[in-house]
Amino acid sequence: MAIKLTIKKWSAWLDLSQSLSGVILAVFLWTHLVLVSSILLGSDAMNWVARTMELSFLSDDGHGYPWVVTAIAMGIAALALVHVLVALQKLPMSLRQQRALRQQMQVINHSDTRLWRWQAISGVVILLLLPVHLWLIGSAPETIGPQGSADRIWNQGVWMVYLPLLLTVELHAAIGIYRVALKWGAARDLNSRNRLRKIKTIVSVLFVTVGIASLLAFLPHAS
Repeated sequence: MAIKLTIKKWSAWLDLSQSLSGVILAVFLWTHLVLVSSILLGSDAMNWVARTMELSFLSDDGHGYPWVVTAIAMGIAALALVHVLVALQKLPMSLRQQRALRQQMQVINHSDTRLWRWQAISGVVILLLLPVHLWLIGSAPETIGPQGSADRIWNQGVWMVYLPLLLTVELHAAIGIYRVALKWGAARDLNSRNRLRKIKTIVSVLFVTVGIASLLAFLPHAS
């Protein structure tokens, strides 16, 4: 009996850890996209955001502390690692489990299960691309700005990493928040689920549009 209670507590802790880390990462993602979109308002706006993130208002020379961005990147990497390790406990890792999942999805046409599958697939892509992004930002935080970011994105071809990362991370985050809302009782009936799906789609389209527009806005600064 004690073993069963321990297993239940451990399972509940894993569920809570996955949900909490996922929500924090999703909020950070959307905040990050909003901050980067400052380039749409011009160079001065993005420079102000970049310097503020480096706590320039606390430094005597006004240049701030670029290492703050590196620390944030490291913190996000650590949180993402926790999220991945917890999520792996629920993924069908073996061929037998994957075969059983495919057979189930052929028999039962369940939209939420399809969303979970897309979330798992996007998670794998993010696992490959996110470390590249965090390394590029964390290793050279002083280059963040209209010119530095434009050079990295367009002249160095990093847009080939950022574009698929934008699409997959937004898909993953939106589905994740939707599933967290269902798990913790935000939608108990079918109508609520339908509304949540519509909101999820709107949020995804909005942030992907903003992200792509921001990438294109860096193009004139690449020289």
